[in-house]
Amino acid sequence: MVFRNGLVLLFTALSFWLQAQTFSRYNIPVKHDGELLAQPWVGGLNTPQFLPADLNRDQVQDLVVFDRVGDKVLTFLNLGTPGESSYVYAPEYADNFPPITDYMVLRDYNKDGAADIFCASIPQGTQEMQVFTGYYEGNVLKFRPYLFHYPNCFACVPEQIWIPSESQPGLWENLNISKADYPDVDDIDGDGDLDIITFAATIGGHVWWIKNTSKELGLPLDSLRFRLADDCWGRFYESGVLPCINDLSPSPTGCVNGLTNGGIGGVRHPGSTVMVYDQEGDGDKEVVLGDISFACLNMMTNGGTPSNAWMNAQDTGFPSYNAPVDISIFPAAFYLDLDNDGKKDMIAAPNNETIGEDQKNAWFYKNTASSGHNFQLRTRSFLVQDMIDHGTGTHPTFADVNADGLMDLVVGTYGYFLAANASSTNARLYLYLNTGTATQPQFELSNPDWLQMSQFAPDNFEFSPTFGDLDGDGDLDLLIGNDIGSFFYHRNIAGPGQPMQFQLDTDAMWITMDVNGQVSTPTIFDLDGDGLKDIIAGERLGFINFFKNIGLPGAPKFNLVPTVENVGSIDTRQPNQFLGFSAPTVWQTPDGPMLVTGTQGGHYEAYLGIQPNSTAAQLLTETLGNLDDGLRSHPAFADLNADGRLEMLTGNARGGLSLYKTNLQDYTVATKNPAAEKIVLRATPNPATNWTRIEGLPEQPAQWQLFDAFGRLVMQGETNGENALTLRIEKQVAGLYFFNVKYANGSAALRLMMDF
Repeated sequence: MVFRNGLVLLFTALSFWLQAQTFSRYNIPVKHDGELLAQPWVGGLNTPQFLPADLNRDQVQDLVVFDRVGDKVLTFLNLGTPGESSYVYAPEYADNFPPITDYMVLRDYNKDGAADIFCASIPQGTQEMQVFTGYYEGNVLKFRPYLFHYPNCFACVPEQIWIPSESQPGLWENLNISKADYPDVDDIDGDGDLDIITFAATIGGHVWWIKNTSKELGLPLDSLRFRLADDCWGRFYESGVLPCINDLSPSPTGCVNGLTNGGIGGVRHPGSTVMVYDQEGDGDKEVVLGDISFACLNMMTNGGTPSNAWMNAQDTGFPSYNAPVDISIFPAAFYLDLDNDGKKDMIAAPNNETIGEDQKNAWFYKNTASSGHNFQLRTRSFLVQDMIDHGTGTHPTFADVNADGLMDLVVGTYGYFLAANASSTNARLYLYLNTGTATQPQFELSNPDWLQMSQFAPDNFEFSPTFGDLDGDGDLDLLIGNDIGSFFYHRNIAGPGQPMQFQLDTDAMWITMDVNGQVSTPTIFDLDGDGLKDIIAGERLGFINFFKNIGLPGAPKFNLVPTVENVGSIDTRQPNQFLGFSAPTVWQTPDGPMLVTGTQGGHYEAYLGIQPNSTAAQLLTETLGNLDDGLRSHPAFADLNADGRLEMLTGNARGGLSLYKTNLQDYTVATKNPAAEKIVLRATPNPATNWTRIEGLPEQPAQWQLFDAFGRLVMQGETNGENALTLRIEKQVAGLYFFNVKYANGSAALRLMMDF
C-alpha cells in the first residue's frame, strides 16, 4: 500500500539513492586552437604547491598538487620516462588525504618509502603545524595523524607541534607559523632527521630553525622531537621593503636587526615562502625566499656550515642567469624531480589566494647541471597548459547554440589576471561547440569572447550564463548574471530550431534588477506554472531568489527586487560562514521541480518540490555525488551522449571545469534548441498491472527508456514514428517508474505506477 503514495516513495527512495551515489569522472575530448588538451577536466590551478609522493607504491615518485584556492588536493600518476614529464590525473588517490588547509609539505621523515605530511593546523584560529604519517594499505598511500607527547602540558594539543620554551625551562610554547607562509622541511644539519625552516608568525624578518632532536636523543626516525635551535638562521633579515633584497650579516656570528635597507626590525611578519636546497653539494643549505609584496624570488648562498648557516651573497632576481621568476604576486618555489632524470628541478607558482597570476602560474625550471644546480625555464604553464583553465571563477551552462542537435558549452568567468592593472576582472564568455556525434561528444573552443561580453568589463564581471525561453517565442534566449547582482538579457531572434542569433535587450530593467546580494547566478524556469518563464537566481550570501515574470508572452517583465528572496528556505552557507555563493539549476521531474545548487564550500545540494515561496523544500542531499571540486562550485547538467542520463559539469573558483557521469535521469528540455511542436505523453491504465499503453509519442523515430525509482534502467527500445506503444510490464515489481522518450528535437517524460 505504500506504493499508493508515490510522492512519499519518491522522496524516500530518491533521497537515499542520491546520498549514496558517487558520480564518476567522464573524459570528453576538448580542443584548443586545433590541438587536443591532454587532460581538460582537471579543474584548473590558481595557487598550486607541487609535492612528490609515491601514490601507488610502484617505486616511482608521483605528483601531488595542493591549491590554496579551495584547499584542493589533486593527484597525478607519473607515467614519464627518464628526462620526460608525463603526469596523468588520478583523483581517486586524493580521497585518501586528510583535510588540508593553506599549505602542505610532503617528506618521508621515517624513511619507510611512504610520504608524510607536514601541514598547517586544521582548526581555524591556530597557527601550529600538524604531521600525518603516511602508510600503504595494499598499494595505496594513506595517512594517520601523528600524536606528540608533551609532559606536564595540559594546553598542548597532541596533533600539533609545540616546542620547549627557551626562556622558561619545563614549559612549552606554540610553534607559530603564519598560514599565509610556505615553510620547508629538510635535514638542515645533515644528521639524518628532518628539521623545519620557517619564519615566525609573530615577529617578522628572521628565519627560525626548528631542529629535530630525535637523532641526538637516540630515538628512531619515526620519533619527532622539535626545539628552537636558531631564531636567526642564516644571520639575515628579510626587510620586505626593497624587492627581493635582504639585509645580510657581515659575519657568521652576528644577526642583522633589519635596519640597513629601510626595514623596521621587530614588526609582525607579513608573509614569506621558503625553499631550501644545497646548491653546490657542500652539505650546507641555500635558501630561496618569496615575499608577499613582490613578484620575484631571492636566493641566498650559504657561506657558513650545516650547523651555523650564514647567508653572505644573494641573487635578488633568481635565477638571474636565466629567466628570473616574475609571478604576480607572492611567488613560492618547490624543489623536486619533475622530469624523471634523477636531478631535482624547481617550479615556482603564486602563493596569494586572493589575487595573482592564474594562467601562466607554474614556472618549471629544469635542472640542467651535470652536478650542482642550473635551473633553466622550460614552461610557464606546467600542467595548466593541458587543462581548461580560464583564470578565476567559471560558470558553465549547456545549450544547442548552432542547432545541429548537439549540446554546446558556454562558460562565463570572473576573469583572468592582468599584471598591467593587477586585476582579474576582464570577464567574458567562452563558446565551445560540440563537434562530435550524438553518442560521442567532443568540444572545441570556438570563440574566446563570445558576444563580446568583455566590453562590459571591468565595470561588470563574474558572468554567469543560462538559457531559456524568456519571451515565449519558442527559441532559447540568453540571460547572464554578474558581480553587481543584475542581468544582461540577449534575446534570440532566430526562431525555433535555428542557429541562435542574439540581440542585446537594452531595457534598463535588466541592469537595475538586483538579487538579494551580489553575484547573480540565474537559471530560467516557470516556477509558478503560469506559462511564463521566471528567473531563479543564486547569489553571494547563499540564498535562492525568485523573480516572477509579470509580463506577457513576447514581452517578459520583472520587478526590480525578488518576488521571493529565499525560495525553499535554502541557505548554502556552512556553519560559521558568512557567504554561501549559491548557484542553482532547475529542471522538471514527474514529481515536481528539482533544484541542484553549487556552494561556497564546493559541495552540491539537491532539493525537490521547490515552490514560488519560502516554504522549506525537500532536501534530498547536501553532498550530491560526493563531490567537492573546491570553492565556488557551479553545476550544469545535460545528456551529452544520448544514454538518457545526465552528465554534470562543474565550475569552480580555480577557473577550470570538471565533468562527471551521473545516474540522474534526463528530464531536461530547457537547454535544447526546441522545435515549434511539443509532445504530451499519456499512459492508460496508470496505475497499471500487466500492461499499459503510452500515447502521444512523436511522429518520428525515437528512443524510449523505462527507469525504476532508484534510477536503474529496466527496459528500453525504439519507435519508428508510431504515436503509441504498448508496454508489457508483468515482469516488473510493484512501485514507481519513469518512462522517458528522446527524439530529434527534444524529450518527454511520464510517471508510471505499477501496483499488482
